[in-house]
Amino acid sequence: MNNAIRQYNHTSIQNHTMKNLIDCPAERAVYFLGGKWKINIIFQLSQNTIRFGALRRSLGDVTQQMLTKQLREMERDKLINRKVYDVVPPKVEYSLTDLGRSSLPILKSLHHWGDRKKRTLNKVIEKNYTEVANL
Repeated sequence: MNNAIRQYNHTSIQNHTMKNLIDCPAERAVYFLGGKWKINIIFQLSQNTIRFGALRRSLGDVTQQMLTKQLREMERDKLINRKVYDVVPPKVEYSLTDLGRSSLPILKSLHHWGDRKKRTLNKVIEKNYTEVANL
């Protein structure tokens, strides 16, 4: 297959996937909230405005590179505000936008579901981990 056809097929598949994403409200929400650290970032920012270093410490073992990537995506997607102060040393604060705050009831529901189903979910995770480890 030549490159022009390959590019057309890739673009066609990408457009089809984005159309499905736009048409499905649940997938659209997961697109914005998906990511290893995004839910935790939203919960941390729901408490108050936080500087980068404090946010990183509150999250545990997130790397600076990963946190920066997630924050940039969230800022691009209008979930968070980033305020840069013109001081030395540099000071940057993050806070939730109205869109970010609007996700809190859904995330709290997910939290409660995960808490209620903790034993079942842990058994499934353990079983899946054991199967993968035995491959």
